[in-house]
Amino acid sequence: MDSSLSEKLLGFRQIAQEKLQHVFYSIPSEKDLIIDPALIKPLEHVCGASWLRKKGIDKIFKFDPKNPPPKRKQFLYFISSSLLTFKSVLDQISGYQSQTSSLMEPDIRYKQYHVLVFPSVVASFEHLLEEEGLFGIVELYNFQWDFLLLDEAILSLELPNVFADVFVRNDTTLLGSIAQSLRIFNLVMGKPNLIFSFGENAEKILHMVQRIESSKAGNGAGKDTQGAEKEPEFSTMLILDRDRDYPACLLTPVVYCGLLVEIQTLNSGSLVVDGEKNKIKSGKLPFLQLDQEQQQAAKQEGTSLRMSGAQDMIYREHRYRHFSETISLLSSQAKTLGLEGKAYSREMKLSEMKDYVTNKLPKVAAAKKELFKHLRLCETIVEEIGANFEKHQMIEESILTNTNRKQIMNYIVELLSSDAHKYNTLRLICLYHVTIGLTGEDTTKLMTGYLNAFGYRHLTVFHSLCQARLFPDTTNLSKTKMLSQISIPTLKTPFQIEANKLKQLPTDANEQAAGPSVVPDHDAVSAAGSGSTGKSCPGYVFNGNYIPLVTQLTHMIFAASSFDNLNTRLGHLERLKVSGRALGGQSGEAQWPPRTVKELSASSHKAALNRLLPFKGKTMFIFVVGGITYAEIAACHLLERTIGAKIVLSSDRIIAGHDLIEAVVNC
Repeated sequence: MDSSLSEKLLGFRQIAQEKLQHVFYSIPSEKDLIIDPALIKPLEHVCGASWLRKKGIDKIFKFDPKNPPPKRKQFLYFISSSLLTFKSVLDQISGYQSQTSSLMEPDIRYKQYHVLVFPSVVASFEHLLEEEGLFGIVELYNFQWDFLLLDEAILSLELPNVFADVFVRNDTTLLGSIAQSLRIFNLVMGKPNLIFSFGENAEKILHMVQRIESSKAGNGAGKDTQGAEKEPEFSTMLILDRDRDYPACLLTPVVYCGLLVEIQTLNSGSLVVDGEKNKIKSGKLPFLQLDQEQQQAAKQEGTSLRMSGAQDMIYREHRYRHFSETISLLSSQAKTLGLEGKAYSREMKLSEMKDYVTNKLPKVAAAKKELFKHLRLCETIVEEIGANFEKHQMIEESILTNTNRKQIMNYIVELLSSDAHKYNTLRLICLYHVTIGLTGEDTTKLMTGYLNAFGYRHLTVFHSLCQARLFPDTTNLSKTKMLSQISIPTLKTPFQIEANKLKQLPTDANEQAAGPSVVPDHDAVSAAGSGSTGKSCPGYVFNGNYIPLVTQLTHMIFAASSFDNLNTRLGHLERLKVSGRALGGQSGEAQWPPRTVKELSASSHKAALNRLLPFKGKTMFIFVVGGITYAEIAACHLLERTIGAKIVLSSDRIIAGHDLIEAVVNC
C-alpha cells in the first residue's frame, strides 16, 4: 500500500481524537474517566492515557457496577449504548447523590455527571433519565470513532452486536451509525465512481448516506461537497450483507490467522491468549472437560497477541499461510533460535562475550518469547481441533458439493451425542441448511439432539436462527408441510446453482476449468493441503473447497472489460445495486437511487459506465455489514497481490463462525 493512502487511513484516528477532544473541552475543569471495560481496547487505537490526561482527565477507572470509585470531582462515564449498562451507571450516580446533603439543591448549570455514549444516545436513555429523577443532573453526549486501523488495509468500526441486532432482531438502529461513518469516509477519501451494494441492509445504508449528504448540502455545509468533488482515492466500493454469504463464515478456515480467532477471543485486533480456557473449551459440556486437577496442571499465564503485521513480525510472515505449513516453519525458527542461543562459547574473547551479551542475547531472548507465544497457540489449535480436523474438512466438502448426505447426518448426530459443542455443532447444522436445506425429519432429529445435550431452555435459539435465515421455520410445521419439505435429493441445490454461476466452488468437477486462475504468491499463500485448486486460487483459505463471495465479486468487477461484460457476469444478481458519483450525486447534481446492473445496462448511463470499465486503477474499499472473517481477508489479500489491485477491507467487527452463532444464541 502506498504511503499517501496509509496516511489517509491513519487520518481517521485524528478525526476521532478531534471529536473526543471537543467533548472534553465542553466539560470545564478536571474530571475522572470511568470507562466500560469492553471499550478499553478499541479506545487504545484512538488515544493513550497520556493524551487523555493532557485533555483534562485526572484519573481513569474501569466501570464496575458493584464497586464505584470514590467521588472526588466530576465524573465522565464512557459506555456503549446498552440500556442495562446505562441503568447501572444511573444507579451508581443515584448512590453518589444520596450521599450528599438532601438540603442542597443541585446546580444544573454545573453538572457533576457526564455520560459519553458509543456510538450514539438512543431515545430510551432520555426516558430512563427522567424516570430515575436525574434529568438536569446528568449530561449525555454522543461519540463515534468511525474507522479504526487494526492492521495494514484492515479497518473496523468495532460496533457491538450489529449482527444480532440487524439480522436477528431486525433492529436497524446501528445502520445509522455505519452510514455516518461511510459519509466521513467519503469526505476523507472522496466518493467512489461506482458503489456496489449487495443485500437489503447494504442498500439501506447507502440510502442513509445519500440523505445525510443531501441534508448537509442543503444546509450549505461545504465539507460534504468537497468529498464529492475531490478525486476519489478508491475507484469503487462494495458493501455486502453478511447473510449474502454465510458459508464464508460457517466453514472452518485453514489459514493461521483464521484458526487463531476460532480458538481465542479477538478484541479490537488483540487476541486474548488464555492458557486456562478458549472458545472450544467454553462451548463444551462440563463432563466433557478435563478434570479439575488436570486443568490446574495445565494452567498457564494469560497474555495477548496483537494481530497486526506492524506489531508482530512472526504474525506478519505467517498470518495467511496454511496452518500445516505454519507449524513446520515455526518449528524450524525455534531450532534456529535455539542454535543462536547456544552460540556463546568459552573460547570467545572478552570483547566478543561483551558484545554477545549486550547486543545479541537480548534480541534472541525477545524473539524466543514471541515465538513461544505463537507455538503455544499452535499447540492449542492442534489439541482442540487437530484430532477431528481432517474428517471435519471432508464433511464440509460433502456439504458444499451435496454428496454423502447420510454420512453428513450421521456425523452431526454423532457429534450431538458424544462431543457436542454449544456453538460449533449448531454452526455445522446451519451450514447444512444454508447449502443443502434441512428436511422436516432432519430438523426434528437435530433439534431434539441439541436440546437433549444442552437443555430445553435453548428452544428459543432455533427461532433466532430462523430469523437470521440459518435454520428452517419450525413454528407452523404440519404433517403436510413436513412431507412437502422432504424432497428427493437433487444433483444441484439452489445454493450450488448460484455458487457455480459465480464460480465459487472450485472442487466441483464441472466447474474447475472455469475457476479463476491467479499466480501464486509465496509470501502470502502456502500449500492448500488436499484442495484440488492448489495455492493459485483464493479458495485455499477453505482448503480449496470454496471461494468467498466478497473475493469473487471483487475479482469479477475488476475483470470486467465493459459494462456489458459486467452485466453478463453479475446481471442475474437482483440484490446487487449500483450507485456512485458516476451516476450523479456530485455537488449540485441530483442523487440517483441505486439500481441493478441489468437496469443500468439498458439506461442512458451505459455510455458513461463503459468509459469507466475496465478500471485503470484497481482500487476498492469493501465493507461487510455484520462482520468479516480473516478467511475472507486472506482470500482478498491473495487476489490483491495477484492482479495488482489495492483493496482495503472493513466491517463493524472481525468475527469467526463461532462468534456469529454465539451472537444468535445469546439474543
